[in-house]
Amino acid sequence: SPDFLAAWCRLAVKHRVALGALAGSRADEFTAALVAASFALPADGSVAEREVNERLVGWLAGPGAMLSTDHVELRRWLVDLGLVERDGYGRAYRRAPPPPACRDAAAALAAVDPGAIATQARSDLARIRADRRARHEAREGNST
Repeated sequence: SPDFLAAWCRLAVKHRVALGALAGSRADEFTAALVAASFALPADGSVAEREVNERLVGWLAGPGAMLSTDHVELRRWLVDLGLVERDGYGRAYRRAPPPPACRDAAAALAAVDPGAIATQARSDLARIRADRRARHEAREGNST
């Protein structure tokens, strides 16, 4: 079975990733991203479309910053996959129990803070790159 936490960590450090591309080639990262995005909505009760939009915009600016999408496309994916339900008028939304295809990802990501993990993965990568750059600059400085 896929390791959805590892998939989320891999995805967190990428840039400008299209959801459609993930759906076709990286199903574990696709599922992890959408499950993590669904956590932007409250677990109980419904919220108006405006609040859903605000929450998804915020999520895309933070934990979901690696995605190349807007809140409208993200909301559609969440509804289409059954992670979010909306009323017949499209005015009220609620996080749904994860469908069977997303249950393992939901269980793995519910046990952690996906936002904190994304922030840590990005910070770790930035530190690794800075260390590598410093070593390279030191070598270049020593060779001249």
